Amino acid sequence: MATEREPAARPISSHDVPWTEWAEVPRFGVRYRHLTQAAVGGSYHVGVAIEELEPGKQSSPAHFHIFEEEHVYVLEGDLTVRVGTEIYRLKAGDYICFPAGQRAGHCLLNHASAPARYVIVGERNENEVVVYTDSNKVLVRALGRDALLDLEAARNYWDGEDTGLDDPAFPRPDIIGNLAAKPIKPLAPISQDDVPWDENGAGPQFGGSSKHLSYAAAGRAYRVGVLIESPAPGMRLCPTHYHMLEEEHALILEGELTLILGEERLAMKPGDYVCFPAGRKIGHSFVNSGAGPCRYLMIGERNPNEVCVYPDSNKMAVDALRVEPGVFDMSATKGYWDGEKTR
Repeated sequence: MATEREPAARPISSHDVPWTEWAEVPRFGVRYRHLTQAAVGGSYHVGVAIEELEPGKQSSPAHFHIFEEEHVYVLEGDLTVRVGTEIYRLKAGDYICFPAGQRAGHCLLNHASAPARYVIVGERNENEVVVYTDSNKVLVRALGRDALLDLEAARNYWDGEDTGLDDPAFPRPDIIGNLAAKPIKPLAPISQDDVPWDENGAGPQFGGSSKHLSYAAAGRAYRVGVLIESPAPGMRLCPTHYHMLEEEHALILEGELTLILGEERLAMKPGDYVCFPAGRKIGHSFVNSGAGPCRYLMIGERNPNEVCVYPDSNKMAVDALRVEPGVFDMSATKGYWDGEKTR
């Protein structure tokens, strides 16, 4: 966790982040701007990147993650997504969630005549296990980035051991068959236009609307939330706050915004990005500082034990108590023995 002495992460322009090319074989190839890595280095929970897929290319081999959740939001162009046996056509404003453990290989393809650009969001787990469904391989990241194993080479627990048996013969597990025997209905993509706006805020300083794309697509079964937020001109959607356990990210899509970051006021425009690492005790909030509409993608972890601090009002929300609203006055502190019968 970050310490109190660490400074706030600064906003960056996505246009200033150089493209990285990934094209090792002819059919597969993509270029990307890893916004989170550019903004905060390697210390992040969730990665946010902009990818661009050229016509005729596939983003990656079809795969699914055991531990990491992924999300895609299309910025421009037409994109085809394959999820298991399902094929979907995506356009700008469409969104899809790939939950961790959803055993349906997914990949992105560009069958159109122009490049497609999209935001890709993914959790970061050093112990990830990735299954490649077209080639029957599995990546075990805990053993290294190159630890790719053949699923057809599965062995019995006792194979190769000195068991004391004269002629041991153990049944070989059928990993591929077991995966295929558990068909699932993967989550389908949604269009942002089909998700209604929720009105937010209270009073003359707080007001606007938001669309919770992850909730609309996956219900409550998500670990990272992707929303479109739109404060009304001159307003913000929420008080200044910081999270102790949850990491947040914002990518500006439209309009003019001012980021309140502690005592600073920073102008942000479309294409700008900022990460709020968990535990950095510097309040943040966004104000629509233009005369017209503004929109930004808000991306945040979902931790049931979150502690959120509101420095302007000296309040703290403690989600781990499982009570509503679970908000407390931070000045009402007590000593460890206060109220106890000590004699």
